[in-house]
Amino acid sequence: MICANSCGAPKMVAHPKAYFNTAYDSDVPRPAAGFWTHNGGVRTPIRLAVICLAMALVATACGPPEALRRLLGRESTEQADSGISPDAYPAPSPPGLPSDNRIGALVLTNESSWGLFLPRGVETGGSLVLEVLPESPAQQIGLTPGDVITWLDGSEINNHEQLLTIFRESSTPQHTLRVTRADESTDQLQVDLAQSSEFSLLAHLEAKLAAGPDPITRYLLAENLPDRNRGIELIRALLIEQPQFAEGHALLARLLIDRLNQLTAGGTAGDTSPDLLDATTAIDTAVELDPSSPSLLRARSQILLALGDPAKAEIDARNALELDELSAESNFLLGTSQLSLSRPADAIPKLHKAVALDPFVFDYYVNLALCYRALDREADTQDTILAARALAGNDPTLNQQLDELVISPPGEPI
Repeated sequence: MICANSCGAPKMVAHPKAYFNTAYDSDVPRPAAGFWTHNGGVRTPIRLAVICLAMALVATACGPPEALRRLLGRESTEQADSGISPDAYPAPSPPGLPSDNRIGALVLTNESSWGLFLPRGVETGGSLVLEVLPESPAQQIGLTPGDVITWLDGSEINNHEQLLTIFRESSTPQHTLRVTRADESTDQLQVDLAQSSEFSLLAHLEAKLAAGPDPITRYLLAENLPDRNRGIELIRALLIEQPQFAEGHALLARLLIDRLNQLTAGGTAGDTSPDLLDATTAIDTAVELDPSSPSLLRARSQILLALGDPAKAEIDARNALELDELSAESNFLLGTSQLSLSRPADAIPKLHKAVALDPFVFDYYVNLALCYRALDREADTQDTILAARALAGNDPTLNQQLDELVISPPGEPI
């Protein structure tokens, strides 16, 4: 069931796949900080902070609500905090604004299930190019779907998160990248990124779908559409044809959870809801098809958090982190799970590392601030809130969350 806790915190919502849209896209609203935020088709989480605010009730004085205890079938797993130095894991400094340069490609961490549709010279690891947009820098340097980016500006690339962070931290639009082609040949390419311009990603994908419904276009369109019902229809049709497509099952699960949250806004859903049952089956199927995929383990961890089961979410997040230790998102999910289980001393190293690995995700700072507060480190709490302001920009929703954190007395949930 989707839980709204008894103390009045916002309802938890599912976190979409960490998905990196470096396209130019006038369809996609973007905050002043300069990175993309749109329903499930982009890198920034869809309000994982909402999960975190609800989880804070578990991590602080309120404790887990009775409904959550019944759902999990156990009492609170609260543990005594191990002693850590008050100087350990200091509050992060405010990040600079991320670069607004774009390469004009849709890139995702390379996973084995994409081999159903794309020949690749590298089976796993690196960042897989799924789509290249017309007249973009990516097209100009000859990137094509199926290319795997394995190196950027002197750094090995294990996942799409690293690629995105390097682009966003860079003060120059010039970059050198190394790609492995489908025939296993390797090219080193120089790219000069461009500032974002008016380009409709959705219109581009719709035109491709009309020309020929290839599987990747259907996946990308389902991921990006604001109409969740149509997105679900698209991915269900694809899975009928390609039942072994693990990433497709994971996407279906996220879309079903998202739709369920929209339908039950302000309330709860019964644990026999068809969407909930289908989502649970879909994400379990995805992991069964590819149990060694860190992105699928992260996806299930995200959904388990949304469904109010942080203990199981912690297991998946830990397994994902063992497979990809440089994933900021895996560190974040593991820390969030531990924080929700009233173990802030366990959570703080993971949440601190998530911010260090990717300093441009607002939700990472929110959870880190909640962790400091649970440890009675109020100065670090306020410094972390200040750092998050740099990413919130003029976004009223994000700033409201931070305002609530500021005025919340230490030890009390917001």
